[in-house]
Amino acid sequence: MGGLGAMTTMSDAEFVGVDGAKGRWVAVALTSTGSFASAILRDSLAGVVESFPAAKAVGIDVPIGLPIGGPRAADLEAKMLLGPRRATIFSVPPREVLVQGSYAEARSKAVELTGKSLSAQSFALRHNILEAEALVASLPEALSSRIYEVHPELSFRALCGRVLLTSKKSWNGAGERRAALEEAGIVLPGFLNGAGDIPVDDVLDAAVAAWSAKRIEEGSAGCVPLEQSLDERGRKIAVWY
Repeated sequence: MGGLGAMTTMSDAEFVGVDGAKGRWVAVALTSTGSFASAILRDSLAGVVESFPAAKAVGIDVPIGLPIGGPRAADLEAKMLLGPRRATIFSVPPREVLVQGSYAEARSKAVELTGKSLSAQSFALRHNILEAEALVASLPEALSSRIYEVHPELSFRALCGRVLLTSKKSWNGAGERRAALEEAGIVLPGFLNGAGDIPVDDVLDAAVAAWSAKRIEEGSAGCVPLEQSLDERGRKIAVWY
């Protein structure tokens, strides 16, 4: 990856939330006070990180940390917290499953390694998962340490004090989430240039991930699992909110 100043920078952004969007990445950035700073769309996750060199914390809605064998404790505990919305959490498979050439091969490998099959959603997100893994592994500790895995539904649960039962893809669900963000001081503009051309729920997820990034930096965020869990590289696995 090139130097962090290689792309257009957003110098007033300190907290960034990122979500995958139709093969690209959308990011919403907040100022030091937590208000909206900017929103961008990039072809790569590295491009997002490069665009915000001054960010103190970057929350990404993608699994970071692949399990050695069975399901990640973080995913199991997140499901418990979300209750009726537990289906929004999927179990992250080992690397050997994600690198298979087809869904059928991935399912077969998953059964071989874990005793369970693989959801289509997990396989569909394999490129995002592996891209995030490669980026974190390639960065020096000073930079990789500011990147965190965030799950938007957990974040909205923390923001609203309850699990949101409306679908984020529905009119009501989008309105409920946007209102919650505005109450927290994050007012998203009606027009977002390139970032405004992607689905609304991806923008909202990126925005609440940025809210969580600010909480992480301030020391007020929660995370799962409660007990330390390590990935295949010996790094701590944690889903923040």
